[in-house]
Amino acid sequence: MLRMQMNSFSHWQRFQAQGLRVFVLFMLGAVMAGCQQANNAMQQSTPQLAVKDKFPIKVAPRQESMALTPVMAGKKIVHGDAQKITSFAGGFLRDGHGPLAIILPGIPNNPQMTAQMQAVNAVLADRGVPNSSIEWRIASPDAAAPLASGAAVNAPAGQLVFTYTRFTASLEQDCGNWEKNITSHDNQPWANFGCASQHNLAAMVSDPLDLVQPRDTTPIDVDRRTVVIKAYREGTKTTSERTAAEKGTVSDVAK
Repeated sequence: MLRMQMNSFSHWQRFQAQGLRVFVLFMLGAVMAGCQQANNAMQQSTPQLAVKDKFPIKVAPRQESMALTPVMAGKKIVHGDAQKITSFAGGFLRDGHGPLAIILPGIPNNPQMTAQMQAVNAVLADRGVPNSSIEWRIASPDAAAPLASGAAVNAPAGQLVFTYTRFTASLEQDCGNWEKNITSHDNQPWANFGCASQHNLAAMVSDPLDLVQPRDTTPIDVDRRTVVIKAYREGTKTTSERTAAEKGTVSDVAK
């Protein structure tokens, strides 16, 4: 009888100890949950600007001009002046938009000026400038010659002015704002975030106008399209034939 009472008492003590532990764990969980809810209270979020809006790249037209009095050697332009025209035409082919304008100091009403124009056209053609991209203009005697971009260039007396429009990319805002610690715990980007990337993009982009609008699609290859469609209709292979040098084989080393 005494043993049964002692066993019952020990069971009761163990039950009380377990209940106390459960109660303590429950209270600790309730306290931690309350702290977590207090810390995670919903707050109104502030919309963050995208990098391209925070550090916008400014694309602006710029006029490239070169004044030159080509010296003629017979029906051709001397080598030095031809090299200057070729170099300027290379910049136009690489960066130019719109026509390559050549402003004459006056009306070409003499054989010397006409020969000069023909020689310039020949140099530009050798450089690869399409004839449709060349515009000859006459400078106004009282005002500067208007250009496609709205700017104006004065043609010095007796000189030709070569000019074209290209676009430049730049940022008005410099990097270096470290007012906010980058190790903050609000999960928000720091003030300088994205600044260097935008500056690098503006410096490296081949044609800044690509940041504003896409380029025109290149023309299709009509001859190749005709061959492929004809082969498809005849039920033959539409792919090009590969030579033995173009065919790849698996190496026998691992076999």
